[in-house]
Amino acid sequence: MTAPATRERGYMPQLDALRFFAVLGVVIVHNWQPSSDTFIVGWFDWGTLGVRLFFVLSGFLITGILISGRELAPRDSRRRLVFMRQFYARRFLRIFPIYYAVLFVLLLTGVGQIRQIWPWLFSYGTNIYVWHYLAYPYAVPHFWTLAIEEQFYLLWPLVLLFLPRRWLMPFLLALCALGVAWRLWASFHYAQHDWSAAFTSTPGNVDFLAIGAVLALVAHADREGTLPRRLARVALPVGLAVYALLFWLQHSYDQHAAMAIENTGAALVFCWLIGTASVGFTGAFGRLLEWRPIVYLGKISYGIYIYHFLVPVAIAAAATHFGRGYTNAGFPNFVVTLLITVAISALSWRFFERPINGLKRHFRYESAATGVPPDQAPATPSPPASPEPQRS
Repeated sequence: MTAPATRERGYMPQLDALRFFAVLGVVIVHNWQPSSDTFIVGWFDWGTLGVRLFFVLSGFLITGILISGRELAPRDSRRRLVFMRQFYARRFLRIFPIYYAVLFVLLLTGVGQIRQIWPWLFSYGTNIYVWHYLAYPYAVPHFWTLAIEEQFYLLWPLVLLFLPRRWLMPFLLALCALGVAWRLWASFHYAQHDWSAAFTSTPGNVDFLAIGAVLALVAHADREGTLPRRLARVALPVGLAVYALLFWLQHSYDQHAAMAIENTGAALVFCWLIGTASVGFTGAFGRLLEWRPIVYLGKISYGIYIYHFLVPVAIAAAATHFGRGYTNAGFPNFVVTLLITVAISALSWRFFERPINGLKRHFRYESAATGVPPDQAPATPSPPASPEPQRS
């Protein structure tokens, strides 16, 4: 059951809630580390599922924004370049400040081997570092996902704004096939550790971003509002069947190839979840996804993701200083580190990220409708543009 979610200029609060749940899965794996026999929590790799959910969600939202750019500047390369400039400026304002602030602090304090590998981190090459050295960097092992996101942001606007529309869907479907093929190839050609590194590479995750992009194209063309029903009839049952079958094969026979396709099944389920949430779930689940505390946690989820692994690192350093031991595992540790992480993220959002985010007002997408930057535009207002799926 779906109904329009509470919105303002295209804002979809239920998608913010999904952001938080995606990040929560990663925090569970990193700061709880439940054993396989822990009821429900230990049965699934919540971290992998959370990352896949976030990639599909990112592909959906970013593609939706860029589709709006094509409509604001139809068949006008100059206007599309203006839109692309606005897009990059807004992305940089949201992503770069907290990322580089954390890296500078780690660099100055000499945490781990940050001073030796800083070029990889500062250039958003953490996933390439993992692939090359078959090791995750201390304190920031989770930054490999941010590297993939940034590589996606770097290339995808060029593709979506300038590739002929008739080629978009075939190109996306080819990317979907590439991701599955890469993981299958890696599963047969690499040992366990090498294979894990292959799964953190950009080709090993490109299909999740592409699946989200396909969902955005389909949603944009859905003039009759039948998307949730179509997703429930196709994406949800197919995704569940594929995921359940391959999940059983993986855990019964320990087959890496099963996991390669299992993730694709999960991505199809996430397609249903994201597509329906973009319209708005109703009932108890819809109320949960629009509950203000959950939506707020979704707003600060980027900070939660950045800080969640650094909190245990800081606790471990303090424990060592006082001659005490510390283990980053267990449910009590998960609760304590999560609360501390949320507190730090809330302060970071209030006093650092949100003020910088406010500078986006100088880079409005609507300026692409006239083809000139806002500071050079005439005083008379331009016609309002259709809202993008979700401002980021």
